[in-house]
Amino acid sequence: MDKLEMAAIGREIIREAPHGFIKFKSNDLVVLPTVFSPEHNTPQISEIVEGMVKDYLSTHQECKVFEMGMGTGAAILTVAKHEKVKAYASDISPMAALNTKANALWWGVNCEVYEGSLFSSVPKGQFDVIFWNIPFFREDPGGVEDVRFRAGFDPGYKFLGQFLADCQNERLSAEGQILLAVDHDMCDLSAIQALIDQNGFQSEFKDGGYIKWGEMDVHLGYFFLRK
Repeated sequence: MDKLEMAAIGREIIREAPHGFIKFKSNDLVVLPTVFSPEHNTPQISEIVEGMVKDYLSTHQECKVFEMGMGTGAAILTVAKHEKVKAYASDISPMAALNTKANALWWGVNCEVYEGSLFSSVPKGQFDVIFWNIPFFREDPGGVEDVRFRAGFDPGYKFLGQFLADCQNERLSAEGQILLAVDHDMCDLSAIQALIDQNGFQSEFKDGGYIKWGEMDVHLGYFFLRK
């Protein structure tokens, strides 16, 4: 199966994504219509980010954590529970912004939530940990214009390139770190690495094992970036 065929399957999985109430790491979580469910790689992402925060706080008094494209907010709100963490998140989807605010209220945690493309609505400032479960597909199978599909599709990795430039130029603190969650097969890892290098980051790649996403096997991976 080539990447365009996988992209077409991914489009249908996102289109038919369920909504309602789910359990996320023993917490109740609401998933609103058109918002991507966090049942797949998000639990692992939140654990990795919690470890990054713990490492940062071993030498600092406070950690500002930002999630790009937070969807339901499951990952950032899990991290926001930690003492000495200030949490922030942004998503282009109005429904995702509403979803995260609702879950934050339900969980009783504080998180500054913004609605907009990348950092466009986020006030000036730097963050110590920035993470993004990036849209896996750089291919365009058609029919992915609706905002809900930004969770899975970034044709040509246009938005990823802008995100990395923004982080390097003004958003990542001097001692901060970025986590990019990817997939070995659906993502174009060579193109992602090229964008990372182009934007002047040091990087390390780690394997994340396998999970199921609909009918597809997802081979997870993670890029860890520093200035």
